[in-house]
Amino acid sequence: LLRTVVKFFEDKDVRQHNLGLEAWRPEPDWTCLCDEFLKDALEMLLDVRNHPVLVCCTSGIFQTAPLVGCLRRVQNWSLTAILDEYRAFAGPRGRLTHEQYIEFFDVDLVTLPAEEGRLPAWFIDYNLMDFQQKALELDGLRQQLRMLQARESDESQERLTAEEKLTKRRIHFALRCSDAQWSTMLCSPDTRMGKQSLVDDEDDD
Repeated sequence: LLRTVVKFFEDKDVRQHNLGLEAWRPEPDWTCLCDEFLKDALEMLLDVRNHPVLVCCTSGIFQTAPLVGCLRRVQNWSLTAILDEYRAFAGPRGRLTHEQYIEFFDVDLVTLPAEEGRLPAWFIDYNLMDFQQKALELDGLRQQLRMLQARESDESQERLTAEEKLTKRRIHFALRCSDAQWSTMLCSPDTRMGKQSLVDDEDDD
């Protein structure tokens, strides 16, 4: 990190955890996308004593996106919703290996805080929301989407930038989540995720 950034962290008492460096092993086949790294990161993320927290990596995709995907697994999202969100934010830089890792990640590795009040409220009360505020947010997204679509169809306007195209995909994802058919986006707590492998199953079992 730049010295100015390090000094800012010190002045503001911001703690920095480089989990990739902490989990690094000298083995030639080691990769930062491993159970040890994801377990440590998720347990840190799910403890309010570490909040507010910013999760980032050099690309914003290759470590952060799989981490969020595994977080959704812990939150009991359906695999369809998890991969849809991953693709919306990763864009063309998404990787099939990451999707496979998210699918097969063992959520039982993650130990949730046992003490009361240490889990973040958004994790405990995920399905609770202010519906009036949510409606206003969705109206704003629809308006932004209409503006992007109008620009896209108007030949006299400049073409959408790559960032604007990615924003459009993200808005589509948010609106799809609000649709009635996405009311089952979360799996029932009593339901285990069925076999929906992204890998070809040769033995058909």
